[in-house]
Amino acid sequence: MALTVNNIGNFTTGTRGIPTDMDNALEIYYGSVLTAFDRKQVFLDLVTTKSIDSGSSISIPVIGQSSDSDTNTHVPGTELTMSTVAVKERIINIDALEYFAMAVDKFEEKVLHFETRGELAKQAGEALAVKIDKAVAAMLVTASQTSGTIGGAAVQADGTEVNNDVIDSGATPKARGDALIEAVFQAVAAMEAKDVAGEKYLVVTPLIYSYLAQSDAVNKDITSGDNGGINKGTVMEVAGIRIYKSNYLPVDTAVDVGGTNKKLKAIIFTSEAVAVAKLMDVTSEVNYIPEQLATLMTTYYSYGLGVLKPPCSCVITGGTIV
Repeated sequence: MALTVNNIGNFTTGTRGIPTDMDNALEIYYGSVLTAFDRKQVFLDLVTTKSIDSGSSISIPVIGQSSDSDTNTHVPGTELTMSTVAVKERIINIDALEYFAMAVDKFEEKVLHFETRGELAKQAGEALAVKIDKAVAAMLVTASQTSGTIGGAAVQADGTEVNNDVIDSGATPKARGDALIEAVFQAVAAMEAKDVAGEKYLVVTPLIYSYLAQSDAVNKDITSGDNGGINKGTVMEVAGIRIYKSNYLPVDTAVDVGGTNKKLKAIIFTSEAVAVAKLMDVTSEVNYIPEQLATLMTTYYSYGLGVLKPPCSCVITGGTIV
C-alpha cells in the first residue's frame, strides 16, 4: 500500500512530496514553541487584539457615552435639536520586532546524551510569552491611570484605583485575603458606576492568590464547594470575576493614588481596557548554516499595544511606598 504524506515545504508541482528533514524540524520546533507560548502567557488572551497585514499603526474608534440629558422633547412645528456624541480615535503603534534566537551546533548536539531541541523550543516560547505578558500587564496599569479625555473631549470615564492597606499590612494571610475581597467588591462597584460592561478578569500573583484561598469568604470544607476548598487551595471566582495567577504582574510597584504612591496588589479589567495590534504573530524559522555546522532556530513577533478604554481597568493597591 502506498504511503501518502503532506509536504510542508515549497510546492513546485501540483503533487505533494516527502517532507525534508528541515521541513520536519521546523514543524516540530514551531509547534513546541507555540504550545509553550500559549501555556505561559496569561494577559494576551484577555485583552482586545487586532491583526494587520502591513503598516506601522492601527486606529481604533472611541465613541463617547450618551446620556438622558442628550435627549430632547419634541415641540410640534419646530426643527429637531441634534444631539452630540464625541467620536475620537486611539492610535496603537507597532513596536519593534522581538525575537529569540539560538544556534545549535551539530557536533555538540550529537555529543549530548539527551534531547535538547524540545526544551530549547519551550524556552523560546516561554521567553516571548513573558515579554508580552509583562508589557500588557504594565499597559493595564497605565490604563487605570489614564484620563478618558481625548483631544479635549471627555469621551470616557477615567481609569480607577481602589486602595486597602490591610492587603499589605494585615497580620495574617486571612486578614490580607479578607481585605482583598473587600477591595474587589469595591472595585466592581466603582467600575459598574462608570457603565463598564462585559466580563471582568482579576489577575493576582500566586502569593496574593494564597491570601484569597485562606480568607474567611472561601469555603474551607475538606470536601470542596462550588468555589473551591482548602483541600485544593483554589478560588474560582470573587464577585462573579474569574481569577488568574501571574508572576508577571508588576506587584509592589508604585501607583499614584490621590497623590500618594501605593503598592500594586491586583488588577481588574475587561478585554476593552487595552488593545494589542499584531503585525507579525508568533513565527518560527529553522535554517541550517553550513559555514558554522549549526542550525539557527529563531522565533519572533511584532506587536504594538496601547490603552483603549481607561474605565475598563482598575488597579487594587495596598500599602504606601516610602
